[in-house]
Amino acid sequence: MHLVRSIAALAVLTLTVTATSIDARGHRTGQVPNGTILGCALCHNSPSGGDARNSFGLEIENGFLDGFDVVWGPELAALDSDGDGVTNGQELLDPEGVWNIGDANPGDPELITLPYDADSFSLPDMTAVASSTWAQIKSKLR
Repeated sequence: MHLVRSIAALAVLTLTVTATSIDARGHRTGQVPNGTILGCALCHNSPSGGDARNSFGLEIENGFLDGFDVVWGPELAALDSDGDGVTNGQELLDPEGVWNIGDANPGDPELITLPYDADSFSLPDMTAVASSTWAQIKSKLR
């Protein structure tokens, strides 16, 4: 009888640990603005997750985790994980990093770009006149 209880306890413990591990991965998408829209591919190389992390996922892994939870805020929003000149916050439509877990996803989902893919966002082409300092000064005076 003692052996049966031990096996049952081990089975319950195994199921609990397994369920926690699975949940620990999936719940992170809801801890980043628009993460539930992008899913596991927000941080992993594959849409199903569980594999190597992309540049945004590595950024989170190396400084923005509190236990199993992502720490989204102004600091992570201000970084440019994919080096495209656009911040993570701009790409996820929360440029100031003020979104909180439980808030509605910010912005229009059609405008989300990927903070791990430098090719997902392209800056508009600027003419020589528009990019000149004098043109910028004149536009401020208007």
